[in-house]
Order: sequence, then structure tokens, then C-alpha cells
Amino acid sequence: MKHLKSQQGYALLIVLLIIVLFLSISATFMAGSLNNAKQEQTVDITNQSVASAEMGVNYFTSDFQRELELIKMEISQETQIAVNDLIACIQPPRGALCSDDAEIAATEAKIDSDMRKIYIDKVFAKIAALNDLTGDEIVPFSSGQINYTILSASGNKLNDAGGAATDYDDVKKIRVNLGMSGTSQTVTKELKAFFTIEVPETFLDENESLTVHTQVPVTKDDITYTDIFDAVKPTVSCEAMLDQVESGSTVLYPLYECKFAAGQTLTEFLADIKEAGLNPEDFKVYISDFLTEVCSANCNSLDMEGISIVVEEDDIDAFNNMNNMINANLLVNGELATGNNLTNLGKNGSKQTVIVKELDVDSNIQNMYYTNFLVLGREVPADQIDKAVSKLQWGQNFEIDNHSRLCIDLDRILPADLTRLKEEVAFTNSGSLIYYTRDASNKFILKKKSGNSYVDDPERTALYVRQMAEPTASYTTFLAACGVTISETIDEETEVSVPSVLEPGFEFDVEY
Repeated sequence: MKHLKSQQGYALLIVLLIIVLFLSISATFMAGSLNNAKQEQTVDITNQSVASAEMGVNYFTSDFQRELELIKMEISQETQIAVNDLIACIQPPRGALCSDDAEIAATEAKIDSDMRKIYIDKVFAKIAALNDLTGDEIVPFSSGQINYTILSASGNKLNDAGGAATDYDDVKKIRVNLGMSGTSQTVTKELKAFFTIEVPETFLDENESLTVHTQVPVTKDDITYTDIFDAVKPTVSCEAMLDQVESGSTVLYPLYECKFAAGQTLTEFLADIKEAGLNPEDFKVYISDFLTEVCSANCNSLDMEGISIVVEEDDIDAFNNMNNMINANLLVNGELATGNNLTNLGKNGSKQTVIVKELDVDSNIQNMYYTNFLVLGREVPADQIDKAVSKLQWGQNFEIDNHSRLCIDLDRILPADLTRLKEEVAFTNSGSLIYYTRDASNKFILKKKSGNSYVDDPERTALYVRQMAEPTASYTTFLAACGVTISETIDEETEVSVPSVLEPGFEFDVEY
């Protein structure tokens, strides 16, 4: 019985030892598990910090790309505005920046250079804006467990070789350096992000040009007799023409041709032109009654203020005396006949022009200053050009004075009138005579009195007379020498580059 109890005691002891061993093993296992859990928690927090920094990099990189799209839109708009200014410059009258193809090319090059600078400056302004956020914590979630912060933002201008570029024209890429930190609870990790932005090669597309059509007034280089005495009269009234020019509703170029309405006078129209801030010299007016529409009380002391006046051929009672006329551009589509004198023209020192087919002055033509006076004769059929029929007549004295020219179409003037002109015309100071002829052998030589007859005066002819004859001279050059030119409008095409479609490359890299 005692032996049995001893055996039971040993069994109980063994059971107790097994329980203690089991508890020890369990405690050891639990301690290890708790340690591993703590290590895993630390790793998770560290990973969250890195992820937070990555989140910040992704956010600001995406934001920068959005800003870059806005910059591209702004540059495209500014480029278009600059191109529009160039197109406006090309419209006449052309400005100095677009006077010819070379100037246009230089202006386009400047636009391209200016847009490159603006583009680069805008990118660097965005980089500076990022750097201004340095140290600001951004908490993406409401729990507040994680945040990210910009540590630094800077940029570098790079050339083709990847080196530093100082000149804007050498900048091919912009490297953006972004330092970012991410924090999860108390753990902070830092990342470095780099992204590279390409600078467009050009901001103007030379392969896609815009053709600008402009109506350009140019000097006509083949003027004919009928161009001077054009039989086609304008139909628009001067009041309507003035309204069109003033409003700019229609593309018009000087000279603005119009006709006087019934009852309208030159004095009134000149006042209207000046009130509109326009120049009388840009208008050409066709009138039907010179005495009432231009002269008012009489035809003395007229100041036409540079406006061009066309007198109809059948207005035969247009003139009596015409003295002291200044600032005239007068075209008489027929005969200028004055009952008395034609004196003291151009005494104010401003150049003026008078063109007539025929001239018949009863008394004197004297004291002619600063006046181009052209007698071009009546139209003669081409096969009868040698049959001159036009008058150039005066009463007592014919004198061409300071800075004045008498210009005549020698082939159209009556021979008897030319003979008298050679003998009697007087020149003082810088007065001169220019004549046009289709036959170079047809000479106009001044005469001088010798006894009871007249003989050639080559010395005075050489001093005061100039021949302009075919083939070395033309009707156009003759008129130009006498201060008369005619403008015509031509359609001119100019190619202008349009803004490029900007698609700069964008590369992104992160350094952990």
C-alpha cells in the first residue's frame, strides 16, 4: 500500500514538470511573437513615411504638368497676339518692322526669341512658387497620421550637351530638382525627384504659314494720257465718301475720289474733312460748277489746302482772274481760260500743281512761284499725232519764276503757239521748262531778238529747257519730273509663320 502511494507521487511530479515546461515554452513563444510584431510595426511606419513622400512627389509633379499645360496655352495666345500685330503691321501703310521680307523675317525671329524667353521665365516662376511652399506640411487625409513637405525646389537650364546654359537661345531643357519629405507618425523619410522639361525648338511653325493679302498703293509706272484725263467719274458723293473713310467700314486708300452733291461747296467740304481729323490732300473731288462750288465770290486768293480738284471739260465759264492761288492740285479737263490775268501763283512757298489740256489767258502769266504748270494738249488719235491742235496762248507777258516749271507735250501744241513761246517766254531765278516729245529730233530751242528777227539761243535753252524724249524717257518719267505721279492698288501676298503646336517632352525620375 505504501509502495503504491510513492508511485502516485512521482506521477504527479512528472505532470507538474510537464506543465511548467509547457508554460515556459509558451512564454518564450509569446515574447518572440510580441517582438516580431513590434518590428513589423516599425517597418510599416517607415514604409508609410516613404509612401507619404512618394505621394507628395506625385502630387506636385502632376500639379507641375497641369501648370505646364497652362503655360503652353498662355504662350500660344501671346504668340498669336504677336503674329496678329505683325499682320497688322503689314497692312498699309507698312511700319518699319515689316517694310520688306527681311524685316518681316527679323520680326518673326524676334517673336520666336521673345516667346522662348517668356516660356522659360514662366517655368522658372512655377519652380519659384514650389520653393515658396518649402516647410509647409500637407496632410492628405483627415486622420492626420501622415503628411508630406517640400524641402526644396530649384531649376537648371541645360544645353544640348546637358551642361549649364546661360543664354536663352541655348536652353534646350529645364531640369527641376524637387526635395520631398514624408512623415508617418514620428518617422520621416526624404526623397529627391527630378523631372526634365524640353524647351520647344521654335514657337513659330515655318512649315505652316499664313498668306496675308494686302491692297497696297504703289506708284503707277506706265502712266498714259488717259490716266491723267480719266473720263470715268466717281458716283459716290463726297459726304458719303467722308463717312466711309472716317468710319473705316470699307478698306480705302487715298486718293479718295468723290463728286460734290448739289449745293455743296469746297469751303464746307474742307471744314468737314478737318473736323473729321483727316487730310484734304487725301481727297480728289470732281465738280460740275467751278464758279459756285469753289470760287464763291471770285476766283482770286483761293487756298485749296492740298485737295485735288477736277474741273469738267464743259465748265467753260470756270475762270476769270485767277490770282494768288495757293496749295492747289487743279486738273482742268479741258481749257483753262481767264479773261484777265493768271498771276502770283504759289506765293506761300508750298508746291502746287495745275494740269490743263489748253491754256488761254487774255492778259499776263506772271510771278509764278512753286508751281508745276502742265499743258498736255487735247487727245489726238495715234495716227494723227503730228496734227497738233491745242492752244497755249496769252496776252502780254509769260514769265516762269522761282521753283516753277512749265511742262508741255510738244507734239500736241499748235506750232504757231510754240513759236511764240520760244520767242517770248521769260525765266527768272530757278524757273524752267520741260517738254515731252515722241521724236527726239523735235527740239524746243529758245529764241532771242537779233535785229528785226529771232535767232536760236542755245545758251539760254541749255540753262532753262529740258527735253524728255522717247526712247530714253517716257511719258511717265516726264510727268514725274513735273511733279505728277499716279498711284494704283495692287494685291500683295505676304507669308507669315503661325504659332507652333507646343508639345514639349516631360521626363520624371525619383531617387530614394
